[in-house]
Amino acid sequence: MDEYQEVNEISLIDLMYYCLKRWRWLIVCMIFFAIIAGVYRYQAAITENQLKKEQQSQQSAAKLGEGEVQSEQIIFEDPISSAVSFAVIGMFGGMCFICLFFCMTYITGGKLQSENNFYEKFDMHLLGVIRKAESKRRWFGFIDRWICRLEEGPYSRIPRREQIKIAAVNVQAAVHRYPEKKIKRIMLAGTTTGSDTAEICEQLIEEISDVTFSPYRQIVFHAASLRKLEYYEGIVFIEKKGESYEKLIRQEKELAVSRDVRVLGTIIF
Repeated sequence: MDEYQEVNEISLIDLMYYCLKRWRWLIVCMIFFAIIAGVYRYQAAITENQLKKEQQSQQSAAKLGEGEVQSEQIIFEDPISSAVSFAVIGMFGGMCFICLFFCMTYITGGKLQSENNFYEKFDMHLLGVIRKAESKRRWFGFIDRWICRLEEGPYSRIPRREQIKIAAVNVQAAVHRYPEKKIKRIMLAGTTTGSDTAEICEQLIEEISDVTFSPYRQIVFHAASLRKLEYYEGIVFIEKKGESYEKLIRQEKELAVSRDVRVLGTIIF
């Protein structure tokens, strides 16, 4: 029997923020569907009006031949107003479509999307949550910051550097949590790559001087890194929301436990 109980509950609040963070795609999809629906209806209205004109001409010619002056009035549709109405419908349809796509990605993607119930999911301590580095060149970045403040609350006001320091303090506490087994060498590992991961590792090494850290390694993907795991007493995982797969997080944890390496916890960014 597994030591942990896998948690499959989906938080609707987390799902909502997952969609809100992709607001650029949401707007693009809404505009695209609005244009497609509006252009289609505009062309259809023009075609229908043309057919009505031909029908009216035929009726007028037939009734004049019979000596009748009056003809049945045919109402023509305004292409612009009809196109605008369909564009609004297409906009809402595009919003529903892209939201449904995001929901399916969130549910079936198998990636780590939230730090909620982390211990219940993986039977590992959460040592810290670090905000992603902000990109100054991103258009309308203030909207991203606003969504971040809504999601994280007061924690969003803590500088990123301070969040890393908090994670370092938690790592030190995890090291001293097991006095029966002296931990002097710790491996930094995970399933992600990138400059953010390297920055976090460098600052952890700067903040904690009484422990020897390894370079960041991927023990799930590289046999050489897995072989070196036996030379360390503890391991700290660094994973990224939206990129790291939950299945691989559990796998790397089992690899460490099977080699009698103490799993200190995980840092998420």
